[in-house]
Amino acid sequence: MVDNKINEYYNNVEVKLEDIVDKLLKSKVNDHDNILLNVQCLIEKVFIRSAMKLSDNNVSKASKLLGINRNTLSKKVKEIQNTNRRPQKKSHR
Repeated sequence: MVDNKINEYYNNVEVKLEDIVDKLLKSKVNDHDNILLNVQCLIEKVFIRSAMKLSDNNVSKASKLLGINRNTLSKKVKEIQNTNRRPQKKSHR
């Protein structure tokens, strides 16, 4: 029963992602946009934030939830924190 529910979640994510990807690719502004890399980074950030939240910011527990090494997760958490602290570049329009 649990496996069926998990498969259903994966299927739902795939369907929604396909819709989002279609929209992103159709709206691609120029050849310098690296849509795949940007989406990969965003998804990773969302998973890390959720795992940290579910584990009450316990890196060891969060790394087990994500199936990655604790040191790798610590590094990625620091990268996310540094990215969030960095001032955003102003666009020149």
